[in-house]
Amino acid sequence: MPLISADQTFALSAIIMLTVAFGLWAESRPWGQKVGGPLLLLAIAMALANTGVIPHSAPVYDQIGGLLVPMAIPLLIMRADFKTIFSESGPMFITFLVATGATFVGALVGVWLIDMGPLEAQIAGTVTSSYIGGSLNFVATAEAVGIRDSSIYVAGLSADAVGAVFFLAALMLMPAIRLVRESLPSKFIGEAHQPKPAVPDASEQTEAAPFNLRQAANGLAVSLTVCALSVALTSILELGSLFILVVTALSVLVANFAKPIVRQVSSEFELGTLLMYIFFVAIGAGADLDEVLGSAFPILLFIGVMVAVHLVLMVSVGRLLKLDLAEVMIASNACILGPAPAAALAASKGWRPLVTPGILVGLFGYAIATFIGVGLTALLS
Repeated sequence: MPLISADQTFALSAIIMLTVAFGLWAESRPWGQKVGGPLLLLAIAMALANTGVIPHSAPVYDQIGGLLVPMAIPLLIMRADFKTIFSESGPMFITFLVATGATFVGALVGVWLIDMGPLEAQIAGTVTSSYIGGSLNFVATAEAVGIRDSSIYVAGLSADAVGAVFFLAALMLMPAIRLVRESLPSKFIGEAHQPKPAVPDASEQTEAAPFNLRQAANGLAVSLTVCALSVALTSILELGSLFILVVTALSVLVANFAKPIVRQVSSEFELGTLLMYIFFVAIGAGADLDEVLGSAFPILLFIGVMVAVHLVLMVSVGRLLKLDLAEVMIASNACILGPAPAAALAASKGWRPLVTPGILVGLFGYAIATFIGVGLTALLS
């Protein structure tokens, strides 16, 4: 029996939130930034569950998965305004579409080469959605395609995180490779741009503003309304299995056609991130360490193939389309790792004009990745 039993809801909730609080603190430290919040939370929760401190299953875990994940989706993509993305991202948007296609092709090659077992189609679709969007899309796609095994969840997320490290290392080496430089000439690389913060001025102003309780409540109200409407629609149409997709679709509609409502919302991304972090702890607690270690390796091989094909295609197609190497690097980063790492890379290199486009195309990835992941699963099935 674990030290804290499954029916001790408040004690389990306290452990979950203490773990989340520690993970958020760790992300403010250089070592925590290297590991990443989601992977750190998974590791801590998995350690607690496998050493007998907390149970592998509990009613509160089910409640977290059923309630908080759908709530997080509208909060995290509420700023995915397609008009702004199309008008302000410029050539970066085309480059991002190439990156998305390269990831999709890489996934098909990975499935052809690597055997991931009976859930291969679901795993491939889920990991691909993460490598076009982010952890939000991983979770949403996994829910949509019916992955319920916590060990598969954690194995996939762990392999995802390890694969991201190798991808980033390969990406940073691209300018040092003569063939790549000659194939993708850049007007940015080699220029003495001065670095700037990793987020655009508008985001800086938003983050610097004091927390607005009323607007945060508005965000939660919008999120729950979207979820309630999604339940009603899927019930009427008898499409309960598509609930997560409907939540995502309605969230995109709100982001693009309900601007007066979105303007009354603030701190929604932070709230959505908090909800997702709570879910990562619940998922980590449900994972058996032996099963995770056994399941992660083929997924990691699949990711390795997918990323390798992605990078090769980015250089090959980029040469045909005469793309800029710096824009290829930022768009590829936005696709595989997300908007924040893309902006951070652009800022660290001093490519100031690419910071905001990197964020915008990354948000676009959040909006479309779940649909692509579910579509790939259906194709492979």
